[in-house]
Amino acid sequence: MPPVRKTSGKSFEELLIEQGILTKEKLQELTLRVSKEKKNLEMLLLESGMAEEKIAVVKAEFLGYPFVDISATPLSSELLKHIKPAYAKNYKVLPLSYEGEVLTVAMVEPRDFMALDEVVRLYRDARYRIKETNVVMTAAKMLFAAVEKFFAIPKEEKKAVGMSSILDQVAESFKPAVQVADVGAEEASEDSAPIVMLASRIVEEAVKKRTSDIHLEPAIDYLRVRYRIDGNLEEVMRVPKYAQDAIITRFKIMADLRIDEKRVPQDGRIDFTKYNPTYLLDLRVSTVPTPFGEDIVMRLLDKSGNVLTLDMLGFNDHCMKLYKEAIQTPYGIMLHVGPTGSGKSTGLFAALKTLDTPDMKICTAEDPVETTLGGQIIQSSVNPATGYTFAKALKAFMRHDPDIILIGEIRDLETAKSAVEASLTGHMVFSTLHTNDAVGTITRLVEMGIEPYLIADAIVLVCAQRLARRICSKCKESYEATADDEALSKGDIKAGTTLYRGKGCDACDGSGEKGRTGIYEVLLVNKEFRQLLIKEATTEELRRCAIASGMMTLRQEAIDKAKKGIITLDQVVENTLADT
Repeated sequence: MPPVRKTSGKSFEELLIEQGILTKEKLQELTLRVSKEKKNLEMLLLESGMAEEKIAVVKAEFLGYPFVDISATPLSSELLKHIKPAYAKNYKVLPLSYEGEVLTVAMVEPRDFMALDEVVRLYRDARYRIKETNVVMTAAKMLFAAVEKFFAIPKEEKKAVGMSSILDQVAESFKPAVQVADVGAEEASEDSAPIVMLASRIVEEAVKKRTSDIHLEPAIDYLRVRYRIDGNLEEVMRVPKYAQDAIITRFKIMADLRIDEKRVPQDGRIDFTKYNPTYLLDLRVSTVPTPFGEDIVMRLLDKSGNVLTLDMLGFNDHCMKLYKEAIQTPYGIMLHVGPTGSGKSTGLFAALKTLDTPDMKICTAEDPVETTLGGQIIQSSVNPATGYTFAKALKAFMRHDPDIILIGEIRDLETAKSAVEASLTGHMVFSTLHTNDAVGTITRLVEMGIEPYLIADAIVLVCAQRLARRICSKCKESYEATADDEALSKGDIKAGTTLYRGKGCDACDGSGEKGRTGIYEVLLVNKEFRQLLIKEATTEELRRCAIASGMMTLRQEAIDKAKKGIITLDQVVENTLADT
């Protein structure tokens, strides 16, 4: 048994104040949020940006355990050869020493007696005589760092490691060839260690590969796991059919979904930080019933608040100048348009972060809030089921004294009218719309029922966009366009033009492409364009006016990026249509 612990006799909250980590006022604010948001104090402190190590030190004093930074502590090779790294991470425990039949164990949560019992059982099975356990506390980041440091495998050795067992497989990055998870039928239950660890590693590997979505797709004789990386779906693993229900149920438990309901779609959310504190990550989970089982898609959402800046989006100098001038306008409507997954929200968030200063009040209505923007920005999730729509949110914001309003999407006439009204009463409104190009957005608003003269007064700028895959900088090479390339581009790129492509290397997993950049068509609504709009000019007349005023079309922008070696010709053709 562990020795008698000596506690300070003070509450966790008192220690936080005593050590200067929290003020009384901040504690009162967080206490109100605990009941309102149904989160514990530790989680709120982490979300506020407080270092996990600081919290762990105070918690150790409160619980009466010694605190140890095990990332800087020598570890026993003999002792740790009996525990796998995935096991240590899953249970958040790491044996430190064994002397005089006393096993010293570092734990992130020392009150997890089941985890402690599991470790003791593991070492007793390995013929260790354990009469007593000594528990010390550490922080999760420190424990994970110690595991990574101790169990690190050289690259040349790692390539030779087989994937004969599930633990070996999930411990290393998925290889381009599709692997089959080797999990025994007797281990296929949602709470068995192999399934629990497999679920966690699927998410962790997705983060490492810069994945936006994880797809679990039941087939007739296996469960397919695919990652969406830079817009493309890539199969990374196949799970045996007998383990399908277990892994799906595991994710449903994590998302707090009904595991006994498999006939209707369900939506939920996983706070992955609870399962691995080194990842500030949420997953938006969606399930859909299919003949072979439930199909699950999980969108990865970064909670760290690391939003891209405008300079990172890929605007050329001309478009950036227009865009930066437009977002400083005191009132009007700024629209980002394009298909789903074209980066509209990312662009809007970058603009908001640029404008987030102490003298501005910024309110957003999103469906739902996926990225925490931080700063002074007030974010709100709409809920159409309860009647809280984008239009209702806009009306509520008008009474909230905002300077800038973001509406996730203009979907209907009511929302469009509310946005125009807000812009004409002195507010800057940012939003998105599903249209193909910038000028087509104006036509769409007219078709929705907004009067052309109102659009002319309200719209400041429309930014149409696409996302294209970047050429890998490590293996980029130049070549001359051929006659076939000229035909492929419908004459937009002439034979003999210098273009670029990736040869394929380890950095890009042999694809020749890594990361994505935006392709933009920025329409600044100037005096001439407004006059044409009020006269109800045709879409073609409006387009000619926009181009004459300096607007680069999506096609022109894409070709410019291809000639500069940012994207390939294939990406130009895949993402844009030839101008006619």
